[in-house]
Amino acid sequence: MTRQLMNSLFHLDQPGVPQTREQVAEWKTNLQQLVLQGAGAVPAIQEFLEKNVDLGFGREGSQALGYSSARAAMFDALAQIGGQEAVGLLGQTLQATADPREIALLARSLEQVEPQLHQQEILDAARQVLAMASNGKSEETEVGPLFEVLQKYGGPGAVADLEQASAHWNYYGAIALGQLPDGAGIPALIQMVQDAAGKSKGLAALEMLTQASSSNPDARAALIDQVKGNKIAPSMWPYLASVLAGDQLQLRDSSLDAGTPPGLKELKTFHISSGNQNFYSAPPLALTPDQINLQMALIDELIATTSNPIGVQTLQSARNTLSRRLPQTATGAGN
Repeated sequence: MTRQLMNSLFHLDQPGVPQTREQVAEWKTNLQQLVLQGAGAVPAIQEFLEKNVDLGFGREGSQALGYSSARAAMFDALAQIGGQEAVGLLGQTLQATADPREIALLARSLEQVEPQLHQQEILDAARQVLAMASNGKSEETEVGPLFEVLQKYGGPGAVADLEQASAHWNYYGAIALGQLPDGAGIPALIQMVQDAAGKSKGLAALEMLTQASSSNPDARAALIDQVKGNKIAPSMWPYLASVLAGDQLQLRDSSLDAGTPPGLKELKTFHISSGNQNFYSAPPLALTPDQINLQMALIDELIATTSNPIGVQTLQSARNTLSRRLPQTATGAGN
């Protein structure tokens, strides 16, 4: 029965995925029936996973079915089934795969079933594949999900990994460091900015330091020190304009979170060919008047500490952008 359910879910030679409302409903029913088989479904799922093939659902299929691919659906099915057999298969697949997105999805499933019991094997898998990529064995691989894994499950212990990885993936490393819980990555960002001494290699760290300065006192003090000491090169100032205006850098196509939220205004996407890095910047959906006013106060303080004309121009431009956003935010809050 489980094999029949698997066959109904995934025909690897089929021309497409469920399209109509009825087809989508039937697919979801079959998936739930598979989950209800419990441990009895694990062997059939294992047979499928060990084939090392997949069926991608595409953007529309992913939205309709709730999964990006057949393997992603099976990882979630195992998490729903739970128990020793399902957890064992998730762990076995984690050790076997070299796909960064799969590592992230498997990490999420293992954490769902047995929180904090598999963090070491999750981090080991991420580090191993990241090391392979840094050695050029998979140069074009999208490794963003590995940085998400280190950031979400690595805690303060991931700082050293992210610092090292920043040599190959400067933006991915800086973004993950800036988003570590409790500001654990801020000292590393400060050191990276100081070591770069105004050179372009420290730009990613400087952008994330600027982003963090709105909420982290150490980041704020370090940014003021950079501006006051005229340590920011004229060519780097324009890159800070959108971040100073409240935009935030985030990884594109997140594997662990909801991904790029729909309806983001002023969304700007970026691709860095070195390391195949993909990210975006946009203001938060809930940028409050208080947040805007605090950011304006920071900008005013920075304007008062620099005589660099490009710096002053960039800061004033960011302030003007915040001014335009303030009435919009206030209006939205009133509604």
